[in-house]
Amino acid sequence: MIKGLGQSLLRPWRMRAFAVAAAAVAWLGFLFFAPTALHQADERATDLVWQLSGDSQPERRVVVVDIDDASLQRIGPWPWPRQTQAKLVNALREQGAALQLYDVVFPDARQGTAELAAAIAAADATAPVVLAQVFALNHESRQTAGQLAGALPGDACLSPAAPATGYVANVGGLGSRAGHITPRLDPDGAVRRIPAVVCYGQRNYPALALAGLLALDSGSKPGSLRVEPGSKPWDPAWTLTLDGMPDMKAPLDANGDLRVPYRKARSAIVSVSAADVLEGKLGQANPLHGAWVLVGASAFGLGDTVPTALGGAVSGVEVHAQLLTGLLDGVIPATPRSVNWIQAAWLLAATLALLALSATRAIPSGSKPQRRPSARVLWVPLAGLTLAALGFVLHAGALLLAGWWLGWAQVSLAIALLGLFLGFAEHARSLAEKGLLFRNLASYLPAAVAEKIALAEPTGEIEAERRDLTVVVADVRNFSAYCEARSPEDAARVLHRFYTTASAVVQAHGGAVEEMVGDSLIAVFNGSQPCADHPMHALAAAREIWLRCSEELPNVPPQGLEPLGLGVGVESGMALLGSFGPAGRRVHAVLGQTITVAMRLQDMTAELACPVLVGAEAAERIGVPFERSDLALKPLGSFLLPGLRHSSKVFTLRTLMQPGGDAEQQSLRYLQQQGHLAA
Repeated sequence: MIKGLGQSLLRPWRMRAFAVAAAAVAWLGFLFFAPTALHQADERATDLVWQLSGDSQPERRVVVVDIDDASLQRIGPWPWPRQTQAKLVNALREQGAALQLYDVVFPDARQGTAELAAAIAAADATAPVVLAQVFALNHESRQTAGQLAGALPGDACLSPAAPATGYVANVGGLGSRAGHITPRLDPDGAVRRIPAVVCYGQRNYPALALAGLLALDSGSKPGSLRVEPGSKPWDPAWTLTLDGMPDMKAPLDANGDLRVPYRKARSAIVSVSAADVLEGKLGQANPLHGAWVLVGASAFGLGDTVPTALGGAVSGVEVHAQLLTGLLDGVIPATPRSVNWIQAAWLLAATLALLALSATRAIPSGSKPQRRPSARVLWVPLAGLTLAALGFVLHAGALLLAGWWLGWAQVSLAIALLGLFLGFAEHARSLAEKGLLFRNLASYLPAAVAEKIALAEPTGEIEAERRDLTVVVADVRNFSAYCEARSPEDAARVLHRFYTTASAVVQAHGGAVEEMVGDSLIAVFNGSQPCADHPMHALAAAREIWLRCSEELPNVPPQGLEPLGLGVGVESGMALLGSFGPAGRRVHAVLGQTITVAMRLQDMTAELACPVLVGAEAAERIGVPFERSDLALKPLGSFLLPGLRHSSKVFTLRTLMQPGGDAEQQSLRYLQQQGHLAA
């Protein structure tokens, strides 16, 4: 199972497909468990766009008459008497206001209501007065107060109209014009959208800004508007058109809401104190002449502040001022009907870009294409985050240049997750490749050496160290002749079985196979990996190699050939262990007299008829005689090993030298021939 997983990790496109699927699952999970967070991310991003791009040029067409703290101090506490309100209506008319919109509701009958009604009627001829009324949406309340006014012609709810369950309107007799000031609150409490039309009792009531435009358009008759569904991909869900102003169009979203364009900086909104209007202190530079006036309150304690895109405590009248200027300029943000296709196209483009980046291969000069380094593990997630951030830039650009509100959070989240998961996939594949390379390298070199080489740059210098170690050299005798009489496949099976068994024995006893050349195996104990009491472990390994590998060699030799045999030489001492050769082609080897003695001892096993021969240094460290019967050593005498200038004592395992046996007799004959009979 682990091997299969490793192979899967090494298949790039399978890993990338898995990363795409995992990112999709994570993205869908986020959409399911935290949809509000993504919506708020879109809205907060749009808020940032408005804040950074706000127009600071003073807006003269729409002026706010502010019932501020100074007005309460000079005129009196709120609510003001209806007579004072009537004076304000008259003062605005006298100052030349072209339209009066009130972000104020007068729901109950009080003293002075008649005076206020008379002032509103007197102003209608030159500066129409539109009062406010509030509806309860989303079943917030079923309570009613006052008398609704300003209904559009018709006795059926418009398709995109927001249904209402209650209302607070003005007392009867204050005029026939009114517009609702009911916002659509987002989860964070901010006001970013206002229903264009609210339906109650099968009658449609426009928003305050629309009601003001209808008042100017219709004169004394109730104005009307049309709402049509979009038909083209770039059209909004609904388009609102004033009958008397065909050029005045406003896009609505699928819920029938007007998105408030906070294109004006708060400092750009011209505001005058209501006290200055009542006291006639505006001076010659009268900002009200010919302007559309919005009357509202910002005084502390009146509770008429709301969070908006431009601040956490903004006077509610500023929201209507922003909406009204947006209608005048034709810059109400719209969400095109094809928004899902636009987002899908951006997601597809970003996905292809990330997949292309993760599959990029570097081409070194003068060489064939190679895999890109593991830097992709870092660059792919960074590219995903960059593309996700670019989604915000596209959202901001579409909003400011084309008036399209597209949203970016969902798509950018998908892109960021995809980049992250592709980075994880590349990291997993990189680890799998490194593991595979290390395992393959370790199959040719000792594991400790392979690990050291894998983590270092190639060098052309000698990298070796002296070590006190024990060398075991094992060789299959008569193998060359055997290969002449057998097929290469048969010879390979014999050699493979020998290497496999001998390597397992060496590793079991704490040694490391350093070389496997031809039909010989060289193992080192206490070389690349530490091994305490290495002479004893090496001798035990040599004995087991002879016993197990001899049983596995073919026992029926080809006709006319000697049977295969096994010879093992063992010696201890100092040797040089390390890597040698140019940087382009290194070799790991053991050098020194210790390895030479072990190899010569292995060569003499056939002449002495002893399958295991032990050098003098190894025997001295092990001890002669040794108490353990299976590893007890017996001296054979002193021999001049081929290629050496001085003779040395040679030992064998006592259990392999039976008294009077062939091995002993052959050893005696060899000593007599050489003139070195053992004492």
